[in-house]
Amino acid sequence: MKHTRTSSSAHGFALFEIILALALFSLVAVSMTRAIEQIAKASTSARQEAQVLRVLESVLAEVAHQPEFKAASISFNPTADHIDASATIEKVELINKDKVKLDHMFRIRAEAWINDGRTRRMKRSMETYVYSPHSPI
Repeated sequence: MKHTRTSSSAHGFALFEIILALALFSLVAVSMTRAIEQIAKASTSARQEAQVLRVLESVLAEVAHQPEFKAASISFNPTADHIDASATIEKVELINKDKVKLDHMFRIRAEAWINDGRTRRMKRSMETYVYSPHSPI
């Protein structure tokens, strides 16, 4: 039976390969963790934006379907997701291309935002114009 002796430099090279492999694996693992964290943040932001837009559309639809309009500011109760909203109604004077004044026209502007206690985040707004012949001039 023949015994071969490996040199200490071969053992040192094997140890160096293992350390290098671990360093490379650690680098890839950290990069993947950061990428997953960024994906999670983007997903959370997109979900919150969708929630704010749903509240905004709901507020705009609720205010726009009133039987009569008058200039006013309306505040809505916060949702369970801490989304606040408000709307303003104002009478506007619009003139068409034939220079005819359009009566009974109102602009409705709705705003919604996430309230985190200190600041308003992700504030979005929409507006529409409504013809309301039964509203006082």
